Amino acid sequence: MANGGGQSSARRSPWLKFGVPVVLVAVILAAVLGGVLGSRASNNKQSDSASGGDTAGSSTKSTKSSGSKTSSGVGASATGTSATNNNGNITIVPLKAWNWGTDKAVGMCLGNWLTLERWMDEKWFIDTAGADAWDEWDFTQMLVTEADIETMYQHGINQLRIPTGFWSWIPIVTGEPYVNANELKYLEQAMAWCHARGMYVLIDLHGLPGSQNGEESSGHNVTWFGNTVNQNRSDAMVVTVMEWIANSPYRSTVAGLEVINEPRPYTTGQDQELADYYARSYTTIQNSAWPVAMFIHGGFVANELVYWLPFVTARVTNPPSVVFEDHPYPGNFPPQNNSANILAQVCTAANKYLGFPVPVVITEWSIYTGVKDPVFEVSFYESQMKTWAWSGGSHYWTFKLIPFFGGPLNNGLDYSQYSAITLWTNTTTFPTVATAGVTNTTTPANAATFLDSLTGNCGTEPANNAPYASNIATVTAWAAEASAISSGASVTLRATGTQGSRLRRSFQA
Repeated sequence: MANGGGQSSARRSPWLKFGVPVVLVAVILAAVLGGVLGSRASNNKQSDSASGGDTAGSSTKSTKSSGSKTSSGVGASATGTSATNNNGNITIVPLKAWNWGTDKAVGMCLGNWLTLERWMDEKWFIDTAGADAWDEWDFTQMLVTEADIETMYQHGINQLRIPTGFWSWIPIVTGEPYVNANELKYLEQAMAWCHARGMYVLIDLHGLPGSQNGEESSGHNVTWFGNTVNQNRSDAMVVTVMEWIANSPYRSTVAGLEVINEPRPYTTGQDQELADYYARSYTTIQNSAWPVAMFIHGGFVANELVYWLPFVTARVTNPPSVVFEDHPYPGNFPPQNNSANILAQVCTAANKYLGFPVPVVITEWSIYTGVKDPVFEVSFYESQMKTWAWSGGSHYWTFKLIPFFGGPLNNGLDYSQYSAITLWTNTTTFPTVATAGVTNTTTPANAATFLDSLTGNCGTEPANNAPYASNIATVTAWAAEASAISSGASVTLRATGTQGSRLRRSFQA
């Protein structure tokens, strides 16, 4: 999220207005502790992704390993069961592949965890790094526990969207002060906890080299558009991410890769740069050893769905290999007070996505508005969660936010409505799997039961919402995914059984 969402707002102005001095606090150095990964993601692996044509469903693969394996095969599982052998290693049973044509994401974002955003915990940011530290460039302690994952699971969450910065995946260059604090270890631990519950993850490339939007969420500056060097580094990052996914024993939990978050092109030439990056990324993903669905953001271009229609139409596959994402934030930017109008905005947005040839997933939404009423908050929450599932589902922004009223970014505003754990703790009437009469939402049937139990305001779910392409039965099969799953069925994925129950990323000595 870009300082509160995808639209312009006064909350952005302090970050954009002031200069951003490079403040590298000494305590950061203690975080390294040998944790800087040589290539950031694949250790001693080298990229050899094929450079084949950009065609939907391409089955060409680069020749690289597909995770720790033995010769015995393991079938796919819907529940993430695993078995421990005598030497303490765990045999990982893959989850079934997420199908964006039929499965519904009831998701949650883990913002301000592996990529820092000052506005989401401004007091800590100021206390730790100083008032002049505006983003992770200036200052690179978040805790996520298995209990947090379980809390989300009990509230019906079946998928996590996890933002990451490029510095977690590829080497930094001279002048970039980021510290790789072994984020990928933590990412994989979160994937392990999800796997144990049958949950999935969406890996979000939230910050690209040079920054794709100039927001604190992306790191720093705006030198991505028009910068061939940084775009090439982004291409290399996508290659590295796909290699890392293929080699993770928990790769079956990855439901997609969001190759860029909230890009902001300002010219038609920059629009084309973004389209070209998407095309290259799609080819890389299809040519990888473990392809996943590619998520694309509209980039705030005028008439986004119309603009991107040719791009997605050329890449319609069954199951979907491309997903369109949006961050509508009804009732926000600026915060609004008319509750009836706010609810109506949900319906307007959902209806415009109908008929689009690929799934639309709302990868960021919240109930932050000018209305601070618990009854409305629950109603607004249920309405959005239910209605966004007319298409591919959604991810709430975010699980945890710590408001601070004295900082220049928060400027006295109460942002606690962005924090799901705060809402769930303060108001017990938010939906859970128990209130829906199910134990989880990790099967399509249970997810449907959970979503049906919610109260919406947009009427009956349209019958033509899925499959997404009207002729889905005749479109190109996603051969790349089918080939990878077939090949993967003959290997056994193993992970160590020594991971703790606390996932800690701390920059304190």
